[in-house]
Amino acid sequence: MLFKLKMLFVCAGSIIYLVSFIVCATFDDVTNLEQRFKNISPHIRPRLNQTDFVEIAVLMTLESIKDYDEVSGTLTVVATYVLYWHDELRNWNKSDYGNLLIMRTPITETWIPKILIRNMVSKRSVFLFDNDVDTRTTFVRYNSSGQAKFMVESLHECSCSAEVMYFPFDSHACAIELLTIEHSNEIRFRPLLKEIYMAYTRSNIEWSIKSDLVESELSEYYSLVKFNIILSRKPRFLFLNLVVPVVFLSFVNLLVFCLPVASGERASMAFTVLLTFVVFISMVTNILPASNAISLFNVFLQIELFCSILITFCAVWSISHYHKFYEKDTSGAMARILIKGSRLYRKRCKIKQNQTGASKEKRTTEDENQNTQQVDAYVNENSFDELTSNELQYSLYFFDEVCFKTFTFVFVLQLITYSIIVLCGN
Repeated sequence: MLFKLKMLFVCAGSIIYLVSFIVCATFDDVTNLEQRFKNISPHIRPRLNQTDFVEIAVLMTLESIKDYDEVSGTLTVVATYVLYWHDELRNWNKSDYGNLLIMRTPITETWIPKILIRNMVSKRSVFLFDNDVDTRTTFVRYNSSGQAKFMVESLHECSCSAEVMYFPFDSHACAIELLTIEHSNEIRFRPLLKEIYMAYTRSNIEWSIKSDLVESELSEYYSLVKFNIILSRKPRFLFLNLVVPVVFLSFVNLLVFCLPVASGERASMAFTVLLTFVVFISMVTNILPASNAISLFNVFLQIELFCSILITFCAVWSISHYHKFYEKDTSGAMARILIKGSRLYRKRCKIKQNQTGASKEKRTTEDENQNTQQVDAYVNENSFDELTSNELQYSLYFFDEVCFKTFTFVFVLQLITYSIIVLCGN
């Protein structure tokens, strides 16, 4: 019984070996088919009727985004392009060549389409091989029915204009425009998928990558496939290192009016904050492109710089008048307006305090007119030559309070406006 089983296994193995020898393609089969392909000129389009066009299906696999420079508008991409077409000249009967299914042919010995990238920065060709070895070892794969498959990997720099209005929460719409300059009655491109194949795309530390629709364009002189990519900035780094310091610095700028004039530090603090804003504007200028599209954050910085200049001016003015008031010098139109305004403000505050006990229903028009007359009389009753030191000091306090409240309101208003615009834009 054991002997019969052994003989059965030997017979089965022999049959499998003979069958595999019969159905497998030999070296001679591959050589004969290769020689047949060499007899076909690589310059002739793969059509029996040369008036027919070759339709090429294009698939783009995005490997990675190496870099995106907003200043120069350059997108560096590593991508693999897979091209499919039907070759009517390079097909064979499988039974004549040992059931050979796939045949590889070097690109130098067969027909391939000429592919360009229309928005390439420097070299426009997709075929950027490093050396002759890469060229010789790049093949076109054919099956027995004549279906051709060609893969080429390329690193190229494409032009992509930056949209920096919502910086650092900006998004950029870029495209890779694959083009053939052959007439459309000879070669036509069509996208194989409606979007870029991104299953193997490596993430980028600065940008999040999203595939948009793939578009095709056909004219009399060319055929084009446009692969659209949306790059969205990851804003955490710039937000923490650029936006947050500017906002905090704007708050610090308001504290200039909280410093006593006698301390002697008011002017130095105002100038320091002003120079810091200039440094931040220089940083943003190096990041953003010099284009007509202005960033909202840049506008925010310019307004803050202008406010810082006004705060510095007010700080210097208050120091100057502090020393003038110390010497009882009230000459000058600005000094007289300040003193008159402080008197009016102080008198109104006293009148409001006196009226807090009365209800609003009992107040008449005559009372209001009487209060107004009292205020006007108080403002005009004292001569500027009879001012006391306390009143002069109060005038400076009044000036500081007005400046602090005014600039605080302006800062909060523009911060809220900037935030709303950015949130609505995104």
